[in-house]
Amino acid sequence: MLIVKGLKGLFGFMTILPIGMESIETVCKYFFLAPIVGLLLGTVAGAVGLGANYVLPDLICGFLVLVCVEILTGFHHLDGLLDFSDAAMARGDTKSRLEVMHDMFTGAAAVGSGVIVLVLTGLAFGSFSGLDILKAAIVAEIVAKESIVLTAYLGKKPSYKGSGYYVVEAMENKHLEVLVSLALCGVVGFVLVGVWFIFVLAAMGIAVALLTFHSNKTLESVTGDVMGATNEINRMIALIMMLAVIT
Repeated sequence: MLIVKGLKGLFGFMTILPIGMESIETVCKYFFLAPIVGLLLGTVAGAVGLGANYVLPDLICGFLVLVCVEILTGFHHLDGLLDFSDAAMARGDTKSRLEVMHDMFTGAAAVGSGVIVLVLTGLAFGSFSGLDILKAAIVAEIVAKESIVLTAYLGKKPSYKGSGYYVVEAMENKHLEVLVSLALCGVVGFVLVGVWFIFVLAAMGIAVALLTFHSNKTLESVTGDVMGATNEINRMIALIMMLAVIT
């Protein structure tokens, strides 16, 4: 079935799992199912945290969950956050910012944003214990992947044909697919954390809107790095919102 190939392609594209790759066209066609990838990542990482919680302090378990997620995704999204942060802080026109984003150097903005996001995310994970850390990991990863879908849907295509170009192009005017993606995210979120999940969704929506608006304005597009940054930032936001309204 095509949908099975699409999911296989998504897992191969978004993780380091050795399941093989499909064509970029197949991956992009089913990109709206990215929350399913988040479901698996969150389950695996959350299970690691849950198991470790029997012998280790909550804080250590929280950072273990984060490390597990980053390893499973090959640190690709984190790399996007670093590149996007340098471009966001750069002065100049769109061309200059894109050059900063794609250069081989890591600036102060990248280091600062990386440290802030990773530390806050690890601390947030570490604020959950027992079964709650598993639930938090699943919800955070699903929300993070949904944020990428929405960013691609709302973004402008880059001028160059990288992975971001094909994803954004595939999501153009895909209204039904976005609704299906949101429904998947919503069902899992409401089942795991209840009605309070609406606040998590709202916070994610605001963050996506701001990041996409900024990217469309300053970079005149949404690139793969922007989507990676969106993933990392919204994982953190989802966890903080769960702590604020649920615990």
